[in-house]
Amino acid sequence: MVSFKKMSFLAISAILLISLASFSAEKSFTLRFSEEALNKHFQNLSVIKQIAEKSNMAHQEVVFITSSVDSLQKEIIAQVKTQQEPAPKK
Repeated sequence: MVSFKKMSFLAISAILLISLASFSAEKSFTLRFSEEALNKHFQNLSVIKQIAEKSNMAHQEVVFITSSVDSLQKEIIAQVKTQQEPAPKK
């Protein structure tokens, strides 16, 4: 029979291993759009934000939608800027 001490050690080891693996499990995805398609999606996000602001939804919901759209638009701009900048020379 396995001792309590050994079982505890195995359980703690398993928990630590799982927690360490979960931190390294972040994935990155790259999406490619033509400039025309990207501009269209960016404008659609702006329209969604305007519609939400004019709607009769609760203020909290509108704030959530507009902040989500703003965040997504900022991320799009940041990604486009990083792709347009030339790679640093060594």
